[in-house]
Amino acid sequence: MAFAAACAAVLAAGTAPASAQAEPALTYIWPVHGTIVDHFRPPAHEYGPGNRGLEFATQPGSSFWAAARGVVSFAGPVGGRLHVTVSHPDGLRVSYSGVAGIGVKRGERVHQGQLLGTTADRLHVGVRRGEVYLDPVLIFDGDASTGVRPPLSRPRLVPASTSVYRLQLRWLHSGAGIAVL
Repeated sequence: MAFAAACAAVLAAGTAPASAQAEPALTYIWPVHGTIVDHFRPPAHEYGPGNRGLEFATQPGSSFWAAARGVVSFAGPVGGRLHVTVSHPDGLRVSYSGVAGIGVKRGERVHQGQLLGTTADRLHVGVRRGEVYLDPVLIFDGDASTGVRPPLSRPRLVPASTSVYRLQLRWLHSGAGIAVL
């Protein structure tokens, strides 16, 4: 009996609780389909001019999604514009500005690729660690600490709804590769 108890104690000590186990590395995906029209330009001083993120030209009403898993820390208006901010487990916060519609609420857990809302004609994406702004290009499938920039032409797979898959299948089976709606 003592032997069984000792074995159980050793096994229990060697098994870490689920919360203590290492989480998979966090990766970031591009949060919108659009063309970058204004790149990151850090200001010379705290209140100086510049661009503290990336500005994307988008079709009004386009979807934008969470770049990585996290928790919505803000979703609402500031200065007459709508914004969404997601806080991530690695300490980064990604903010989306120039939003036309918000599909999430504060405190909601989101997964990578989850729809956050819709865009106006431009979407601004900013990334901060604490109060320091980072170049967002560095985190999208890259490493912000090393400055490695990902190739911009590399495709990124994003989960889609069933209706998107049905549309793709209809297009593939349309005979001439013409979308059948």
